[in-house]
Amino acid sequence: MMSSKTRWEIPKSPIQKHYEKGFLLVVEKPPGIPSHATFDPNRPNLEDLLRKQEKNPSLRLVHRLDLDTSGLLLACIDPTQNKEADKILSESEKTYICITRGVPSQKEFRVECFLKDGKGRVSSVRSGGKKAITDFKILSSNPEKGISILAAKLLTGRRHQIRFHLSMVGTPILGDETYGESFREKKKHLVPEPNRFLLHSYLLQFKNEFQEEIRIVSKLPSDFESYLHFFSGLRFPE
Repeated sequence: MMSSKTRWEIPKSPIQKHYEKGFLLVVEKPPGIPSHATFDPNRPNLEDLLRKQEKNPSLRLVHRLDLDTSGLLLACIDPTQNKEADKILSESEKTYICITRGVPSQKEFRVECFLKDGKGRVSSVRSGGKKAITDFKILSSNPEKGISILAAKLLTGRRHQIRFHLSMVGTPILGDETYGESFREKKKHLVPEPNRFLLHSYLLQFKNEFQEEIRIVSKLPSDFESYLHFFSGLRFPE
């Protein structure tokens, strides 16, 4: 077992592009790199790396993924179309795949609450927060190992939404030390310890400026693949 989490370096290969047409670009975010610039001006971030790669200083990531989250991100390459890109994202379908500790009590379920940002994490509040809604579906589970693999469909897009919602129902994402018990505090390790929390932006569907329905699926990264043999009868959203 690994005793500490490793961090990822700057991607050595070009950032993978899944889609490019009109003013929209969909790329693959590796885990371990911020989506946007941080307080540290020397810290690499995906948006700046993509601007350099595409030789387009006006390129903008339309949304963000957490540091450890991998997968699909939408970008706008034309600053005059930023509002339209935001609208397209707001009407899009976004589905994530995650591996959780524990087995949810229902095969399909919805979690909703009001979330408020705090220092490094979010919390559920009765007032002053923003509505957060996620639909979940168990794709497979392994009660003996105490893990499940789920599809999570965002109906809203709040910070840490999926991570917090799964923690709320008692099945935090595997490797999430912010909203779940530290793996190293577990007395019994039933599966290998991940190097990050296992959350992947898997599917993005939207209607582009030409009124074409675009559906993009991102292959699960290698660290996810190493857990798939724990599950049977897996069928991923298509």
